[in-house]
Amino acid sequence: MNIVAVLTEPSPAQERFFHQQGWQVARSQMPGMGQAPIAVRDRFDETALRHALKEPWAGGVETAGGPPQTFSGCFQRHLAEGGLGLSLRSDTAYGNDVAKLFCEALRQRLLSSDSDTDDLEFVLHELISNGLLHGNFGITGPLAADEAGLDAFGDTVEAALADERRMRRRLHISALYADGLLEVAVEDQGAGFATEAVEADAVRPHGLDFIAGMVDSFRLEENGRRAVATFPFRPRQKPASMVSLEQAAVLVVDDKKLNRDLLTALMTAMGVGRILQAEDGEQALEMIERDKPDLVLLDVMMPKLDGYDTCRTLRRHYSLSELPVIFITALDGPSDRFACFAAGGNDVISKPLNNAEVIARVGVHLQLGLIMDKLTLFQDRVHDELQQARSAQLALTPTPQTIDQIADRTGLSIEGLMETSSELGGDFWTLMETGPRRLCVLMADFTGHGTLAAFNVFRLHLLLSRLPRQVPSPARLLDLLNAELRRVLKPGEFASVFVAEIDLDRQCLTFSSAAAPQPVLVTGGNVRYLECEGPPLGAFDHPEFEEWTAPFQPGTQLLIYSDALVESVAGEALVCSEDTLLDWVRQEGGGHRLATAVLERFSALLPGEPPDDLSLVSIGWPGSAAVS
Repeated sequence: MNIVAVLTEPSPAQERFFHQQGWQVARSQMPGMGQAPIAVRDRFDETALRHALKEPWAGGVETAGGPPQTFSGCFQRHLAEGGLGLSLRSDTAYGNDVAKLFCEALRQRLLSSDSDTDDLEFVLHELISNGLLHGNFGITGPLAADEAGLDAFGDTVEAALADERRMRRRLHISALYADGLLEVAVEDQGAGFATEAVEADAVRPHGLDFIAGMVDSFRLEENGRRAVATFPFRPRQKPASMVSLEQAAVLVVDDKKLNRDLLTALMTAMGVGRILQAEDGEQALEMIERDKPDLVLLDVMMPKLDGYDTCRTLRRHYSLSELPVIFITALDGPSDRFACFAAGGNDVISKPLNNAEVIARVGVHLQLGLIMDKLTLFQDRVHDELQQARSAQLALTPTPQTIDQIADRTGLSIEGLMETSSELGGDFWTLMETGPRRLCVLMADFTGHGTLAAFNVFRLHLLLSRLPRQVPSPARLLDLLNAELRRVLKPGEFASVFVAEIDLDRQCLTFSSAAAPQPVLVTGGNVRYLECEGPPLGAFDHPEFEEWTAPFQPGTQLLIYSDALVESVAGEALVCSEDTLLDWVRQEGGGHRLATAVLERFSALLPGEPPDDLSLVSIGWPGSAAVS
């Protein structure tokens, strides 16, 4: 994100300074998207500080007495990555409750609305106080812990406040929220926090040891001139949508007071809770930036900045759905109406006004905004629920602990991997011990995506949990599962399934397939596909599932996979054709991390999320057989 210094009263020296910092410079204009706008003023009072910490502003820089010498990398990083920052003169920071203002802004913009920021405010207040008194003010030396000492301390502060040289020193305050942690930093331009004289001060101890025990982590940098503390916080929740017009805000922009009052009366009669008025386009832009209305009623012919230019400026920062604009105009020709829409308007109402038409059109756009807000909240909720469903689906597969325990009992080397796509999918695999030295592996892939495919995965898992302790043979298991799924799956829904049982005593692999991709077997120095086929599971009433056997001796490896491995496309070519897969396995030489090796090769050719869920399971019996 670019940092933009928005200069209130620009001078060549100020512009050169901010350009040297690598910042862009703007002159009293609305900041654009992808930018962190910083209000630059000569001096800040409390009102200006509050304004600089409200959206879209990322903070403020004070320049009275000359701009700061430089900004630290920490301050710039916090701003560039979406945080907040203030760079204030010492007397401004001392004369305002900056810690409280800054914490209020953090709670409103970066943290959960119900976050407890009492500790944060206390720590920030202490850091600011120490940065001012022992850094920028330069107060050193022990003071007596009695009334005389307190008087002396007050006199020392007053002397510092009267010293313009020390007051020109800046205090940099910044914060950034990321990955559940809020990082705050306070940096002075004086001697720093940690000096021996400060540590011996009984009246105003620096208190950093106490602070360090209240935060997640604490460190000093730049020889004590910068203190950085982190706090764990929940992320900020999305604001609740409007529930009625009482919570809506409408901005009326017209240079004639009579017109503004008429529209205000109509909005009040509709039940709109907050009506704002602006006399011209420039004032409207400032109010939109500060008050964030839900709808703008905009006159066309106005002094300073007309309605067309006002709307064009808005559209650089707000889409049609984010901030609807209804033009109110006496110009009613086709070309005039076209000009309103070309400038970015959502609708046009002609003068003289028809009260019923105004109420109807305004109501439509406000209600549309309400619906869009609810839709956004619904989409967020669905996304959260899908993520929970995805986590629950992944929890159905064997855990690493379960795999390790089975491997210890059987002596087999087992790997199971699942790369998920952006959607819920129908992949599933599991292991079932069918005897002291027998292991059954099953991989399934249901048709479709989304909640329906995932729901069918849960169905299959439930069916498997109902099986008797003695799992039947692979073909018989497919018979049982097909009979159950045939009754519950809808037309067009089915699953491809591969089932295999490894019997270590007999050194034999018994397997059956229901339209599943052919697994790869590495045995006796050869790499080949296991030829098997069968009807899909759940598609027919009385299918016949065949059963095959193959040797499974020490040194043998079995690779099972879902069809995403051999059907995914990059450009116009398959990422991994059937021949390519055999080559990959040969090149791995029968290693016992075969699933990982194949996935790494696949991901190197098709990075990011696969187009479909991709599952791979490899089971090997450690031995010394060579691969050719």
